[in-house]
Amino acid sequence: MARMLPKRLLVLGLVCTLVVCTLYYLLTLSPSIPSPLSSNRNMLYSLSPNTTPSSLSHESCSSLKKYPADIETADMFPTLELEPDWMERREYWGSQMEDRFQRRKPLWPQLPLRVIVMPHSHNDPGWLKTVEGYFATATKNIINNMVDKLTEHRNMTFIWTEMSYLSMWWEVAQPDMREKLRSLLDSGRLEIPTGGWVMTDEANVELFSMVEQLVEGHSFLRSTLNVKPLSSWSVDSFGHGGTFPHLLAKSGISNMVIMRVHYAWKEWLARYQQGDFLWKQSWEPDGSSAPLCHNFPYDIYSIKHSCGPHPQTCLGFDFRHVAGEYNEFSLHYTPIDKGNLQNRAELLLEQYGRTGSLLPHNVVLVPLGDDFRYNNAAEFDQQYSNYIQLMEFINSHEYHAKVTFGTLSDYFSEVRARMSKFNTLTGDFFVYSDIFSEGRPAYWSGYFSTRPFLKQLSRHLASQLRSTEILYTIAVGLARKVRSGLPLGIMHSSYDQLVEARRHLGLFQHHDAITGTSKAFVMSDYQQKLLSGLSTVKRITEMSAQYLLQQDKEDMDKTLVLKHLEWREDGGEAHGRVLDMIVSKSEILVVFNSLVQDREEVVSLMINSASVCVKDSTGTIIDSQITPTYNTTGTARLDLGVFDLVFVATIPALSLASFTLSSCDRGDPLHLATRSRVFCLRCPNSEQTKNPFTLASLPTGAVQLENHVYTLLFDPVTKLLRNVTNKLSGHIVPLDMEFTAYPSTPFRSGAYLFSVEESSLVESGPVFTSTDLMDVVIVSGPVFAQLMLVWKVAGEAGDSTFVTRYRLYHTTGPTSEGVQVENMFDFGPSPNMRDRELVMRLKTGVRSNRRFYTDQSGLGVIKREWAEQAGLEGNHFPITQAAYLQDEQHRVTLLVDHATGASSVEEGWLEVMVDRRTVYDDARGMGEGVLDSRATTHKYWLMVEPKDPSYTPSPDTLPSLSPLATILSRQLDNPLTVLQSSSPDPPPQVHLIDSALPCDHHLLNLRSWTPRQPSPSPSALLLLQRHAPDCSWASLSLSESLRPAPAPHLHFTRLPAIFHPTSLTGNFPTERETGDLFKLAPMEVASYNVTFS
Repeated sequence: MARMLPKRLLVLGLVCTLVVCTLYYLLTLSPSIPSPLSSNRNMLYSLSPNTTPSSLSHESCSSLKKYPADIETADMFPTLELEPDWMERREYWGSQMEDRFQRRKPLWPQLPLRVIVMPHSHNDPGWLKTVEGYFATATKNIINNMVDKLTEHRNMTFIWTEMSYLSMWWEVAQPDMREKLRSLLDSGRLEIPTGGWVMTDEANVELFSMVEQLVEGHSFLRSTLNVKPLSSWSVDSFGHGGTFPHLLAKSGISNMVIMRVHYAWKEWLARYQQGDFLWKQSWEPDGSSAPLCHNFPYDIYSIKHSCGPHPQTCLGFDFRHVAGEYNEFSLHYTPIDKGNLQNRAELLLEQYGRTGSLLPHNVVLVPLGDDFRYNNAAEFDQQYSNYIQLMEFINSHEYHAKVTFGTLSDYFSEVRARMSKFNTLTGDFFVYSDIFSEGRPAYWSGYFSTRPFLKQLSRHLASQLRSTEILYTIAVGLARKVRSGLPLGIMHSSYDQLVEARRHLGLFQHHDAITGTSKAFVMSDYQQKLLSGLSTVKRITEMSAQYLLQQDKEDMDKTLVLKHLEWREDGGEAHGRVLDMIVSKSEILVVFNSLVQDREEVVSLMINSASVCVKDSTGTIIDSQITPTYNTTGTARLDLGVFDLVFVATIPALSLASFTLSSCDRGDPLHLATRSRVFCLRCPNSEQTKNPFTLASLPTGAVQLENHVYTLLFDPVTKLLRNVTNKLSGHIVPLDMEFTAYPSTPFRSGAYLFSVEESSLVESGPVFTSTDLMDVVIVSGPVFAQLMLVWKVAGEAGDSTFVTRYRLYHTTGPTSEGVQVENMFDFGPSPNMRDRELVMRLKTGVRSNRRFYTDQSGLGVIKREWAEQAGLEGNHFPITQAAYLQDEQHRVTLLVDHATGASSVEEGWLEVMVDRRTVYDDARGMGEGVLDSRATTHKYWLMVEPKDPSYTPSPDTLPSLSPLATILSRQLDNPLTVLQSSSPDPPPQVHLIDSALPCDHHLLNLRSWTPRQPSPSPSALLLLQRHAPDCSWASLSLSESLRPAPAPHLHFTRLPAIFHPTSLTGNFPTERETGDLFKLAPMEVASYNVTFS
């Protein structure tokens, strides 16, 4: 419902509304859905004849304990010294550390210094050049040199990380070079750590994409080179998240190296010799299944910062000397000869020894390389010939030290041989900070929200790819049964294109891609790859769904053609196809639910006739709502020739369902109850009975939206949200929404960094005012009630357009328990909104003490405590799924549809970055500002959840999203796939699994392996995730989640399958601890090789 309240009646109206709605709620609450605020833990549930209480072994709300670690980053970070006295010189090494080194050195006879020198080359798959540009000008030569020179220098080692580049090289390499590479890998002198498609970013990448790029890289390595990585090298992500270590461990990788952590963490870990630790998850009792993580103690992976704590000394041990190059290391170039060998060796050994004193085991890892190094073959010879002299001299004299070339595995083998017990750590290393030249912190929190259009496009491709993988895998499985082989041949012909789409998505997870921190033309190249991938997977989706809908599977039915309703321009702008209901009179839609739970959700599309009804597959007319489309481009206005049709679809788990749109008389008295009311500033008064809506001008006063769960009250002047009432508790929660822009600090805020003018934190101004409000549109109908606000702000280069929509649904499922918020923000051409960082701020009445919670790449949740010394920029954290704050009565949760940054600058405040335009470069290497902001629609779910008084969690319960937030986030990430069918008759519903899985389970993916594998090789990799929702928050629609359920089983319809448990990426067979294959522990992610029979 939506209505206008005269100002003088506002208070009286609110009271009356609350009383009436409370009575309505109490009188109409269905007895079959018990109130979640009643004590229902001991209720007796009706059982089907085939279900016994003992068979209900699955509990979706099992409370999961949070286990402490020796180091908890969320608690430790606010206690660190963030402004130490050494900041101006930018080196934490001081007298105390020097004293410790001098005390440790005499002990070398008992604990010798062991040094592993590890040559490497860091190759970004795109940054200042495109991935193809770098490959052509540098990377191809680097890999060629690596293969040739390691073959020549038989005691030299090397590591290579990016599979995106290695696959490009493999495609063009000569057979003899391929064999040399295989031989080097077999010898162990060449190691491939991590094995991901890219060195993934760890702040902006959600769980599906993070896993997907790892699976793709491991699949390439396994099938091409029979290599399975055991260690990880992740040294250029701008901060390190807590999810990636867990995924590495689940993939069979037991060792890892990280590098970019806050300088205060660097000092603390070095001071207390905690640089090697077991990085466990907070739900794991100990570190027995956690990877051993080494934090590199110095700034970065360059030779200047690798040998020890004194960069100027280390510069002298970079022996690259290429004609025509003039830089800081060439100025220090002094080759080793007999005359300086002893002095240089002892000088270097002192640096190595200082590094060894930072760790209890006295084993030192020394990376020897930098960005795109070894592109010249001479560098291999120069580094090798000089270092081998130093190594041989040190090793042959009584220094009690041994220095050799080695790999990551060599380093960790040495460490584990000397130590067996390590401290545990939980949490993450956000926000990363280095130090400005003037000695101030430089917080890398800007990239959390740089170029949101592309961050969102990546999520769209990820979602569509997941749906495509599932449909394609099952379609191929069914096609294998056809003797003619025709459908299977058609399916197989698309596999290479599917792989290319996977790799386009994987490439964009690179730490200079999804972060938005590459040059503009490189970002444009990434965009075209994402769009190409999106086009490919849509085509494969259409083909796969078409085959699954066919009754006869012997051939591909040419009469049944499916097309997506959404299409994109070459520039990436998304549009919806307008269905012509004037000419066709009838259209068939096929809707795919890719989730493994039944789903009630709203479907929206555009039509050119207002006289349309919707029927489900049984022929029953279902609830729908028709209103004129609002055009926000150009002159904002209602379009009375194009209409939004919205209907409620209920679709079983993992199934394809059909709906029929047909012409009908919406003016018929039978449809009067479904008419919508539309109010706007410029609406003509219209009561035409033939239309399914009425138009009226906007009354004065405050706006209120309402459904059976929420009442939303909006400000009478600004029209923005002011408070929320959740009727389950009856409490009014203040919730002021505002849009504010922080002014950027010139040359200090850019693609990477977030820096606000120090004097203007309180002075940050609103993005728009009530005088910029161009239109207000209220819609009230049987399916939803909506308020839309349109602002136009005059800028230097034209108008900036801002559109916000609030929507409440009149459904019976989870969508009725959230407030859907959409922001379409278009800065317009540059220099509009120059040096502005725009946030959506929620000022709530929740007593949060400036503590809030963020997701960790969609896997778990972490607490964020305000660190006073870090300021706004250092308390701005990445989110990919959700952020929430809470007190003893309510939780306010915001779900997002793409990565961004969030913070809580005052008690009860929660804000997320929407977009930013920074004119100046921030001196972190990109060399330009971010001026290519573009129109982007940001989608959110906002929930105000009351505490369930019947549920009292333990104080050490793992923090997590509620069941409601978990389900709504899952639906936001995986929207329904809507296809237009060419068939005149609706196809029958197709169920891909026999029964739904419990609501805390999620099918992360079902992806096909290459069809070129010999039979009976596994057909696909299945990844299953179980959440651990916090059930202490009340929900009206999810009482089923509180009930015991049968143990989960997964059976594909008409497609028998054998499941073999495996490591996350399919590299290693595993065994389940329980006899039930699909009985996952809360928070577990499990993988299975699937063989269809």
